[in-house]
Amino acid sequence: MKKTIVGLVTSLGLIGLLAGCGTTKLTTTKTNYRQNGMVAVVKGSTTKKADLQYRINHNHFQKATVKDGTYVIQVPTTTNKQTVTVQAKANGKTVQKKVTIAAGTSVGQYAKIAAQYNQALIGMALSKADQTKAQELQKQAAAAKVGQLAPADLMTLKQRQQEVQAAMQQAQQTQKDQLLPTTPKNGVTEWVATKHVTIRGSVDSQDVMGMTLITPVKALKDKAALKDFGTSFALIAQATGADSKKVMSEFSDYTKKNKKGSQTTMKTIESNGVKFNTGFSTSDLYIYITK
Repeated sequence: MKKTIVGLVTSLGLIGLLAGCGTTKLTTTKTNYRQNGMVAVVKGSTTKKADLQYRINHNHFQKATVKDGTYVIQVPTTTNKQTVTVQAKANGKTVQKKVTIAAGTSVGQYAKIAAQYNQALIGMALSKADQTKAQELQKQAAAAKVGQLAPADLMTLKQRQQEVQAAMQQAQQTQKDQLLPTTPKNGVTEWVATKHVTIRGSVDSQDVMGMTLITPVKALKDKAALKDFGTSFALIAQATGADSKKVMSEFSDYTKKNKKGSQTTMKTIESNGVKFNTGFSTSDLYIYITK
């Protein structure tokens, strides 16, 4: 009788083991996800050797990586709600899970943000003399519109326009590596990559869903590098409609308090509805810009 029971228990264990070999596991940490930085991050677990794919709405399936039975899928957010289908194939079986991505809020229209950022960067690259000419040109152009300039002054205005335009074209060439692209690609792409500053952005058509400003931590101790980073940060803040002085002041206070330790802590600075989340890794400083 004892042998029969032992044999039965052994058989049941073997059946359970064989049944387990034929299953395909697939889970998600949530059913609804929201934007985190520039993307929504879908996480879960699956069978270790599963062929994992996902698709956004009704687009084609894309391959996802499985590491030690877990996966992470980054989905660029849009102004509309999205459905993500995660699909795992293993042991001859296919399992699917569906999750939703909440609609995100646009930081602004790309064309407007890029134009304001680039114009400011070019203007700062002009010599002081050319900056003065540009300022005078604006005043004279406004006077010309309401007919307050004499014919001789109109000739001077035309000449000054040519001089300022030539100076701006030259400044544009010197700053070309730091300028935002005229037309960005949809999704998350790199807009600017220089020695001291990297700017990445997420675009849905013309809607900017988020931006990330990155600089090496060591740049905070180098005057030239800090100037480049500070300029990009201030201009991005200004172009998104935030109060750049307020943002930069709060950021400066925060970094002074976090020079030692607590490098992974996050600080949210908010101005006119624009949020700036600050984070550190061991090598880089990140500024996540969203609304």
